[in-house]
Amino acid sequence: MTPVVILAGGQGSRLGYRDKALIPAGRGALLDLLLDRLRPQVGPVALSTRRDCETAYGRNLTQLQDRHTGAGPLCGVLAALEWAQDLGETAVLTVPVDTALVPNDLFRRLKAPPCCAMSRGRPHPLVALWPVSSLPLLDDYLSAGVASGDHRHLAVWSFARHIDMTPIAFDDEGPDPFFNVNTPDDLLALTTLIEA
Repeated sequence: MTPVVILAGGQGSRLGYRDKALIPAGRGALLDLLLDRLRPQVGPVALSTRRDCETAYGRNLTQLQDRHTGAGPLCGVLAALEWAQDLGETAVLTVPVDTALVPNDLFRRLKAPPCCAMSRGRPHPLVALWPVSSLPLLDDYLSAGVASGDHRHLAVWSFARHIDMTPIAFDDEGPDPFFNVNTPDDLLALTTLIEA
């Protein structure tokens, strides 16, 4: 079955530099909410973290670390592609750790890679199915972006367009399934959604 990598390399600056994966939510943490939704859909699960991360997350997860420091979420995608290649897989699903309410049928509804989820007309290129064949392209793209020192050259959607990523609409009624937690108000909203 297709592997999935949960992207948890952000600094959580708008949440007081807290580790988003371990922020309490529901009966566990954000990471637990996401694992409950993803594990029935996919194969092995890994967690991608910053290069300097020393936290041991447990939960029977393979832990991957970014190759570059401060180069954004595409570093996590690169680690995901390298891991999937090592597993002999042709594709890997990525999901940010703060997108805890992804649909229970996310993987089934995504099409052939490269593709990503879209809701309310907005693409979510980190909730995406990536072809392992894009690994050399991403490696070159990231290396060039890091060397330039210009973070605009590390934009996720820019690379996604470069490999012709197809957005797949998830326009179900109800809350946005790709609502993500960036601020204390977002965390409060998520708690309300969980309780509802």
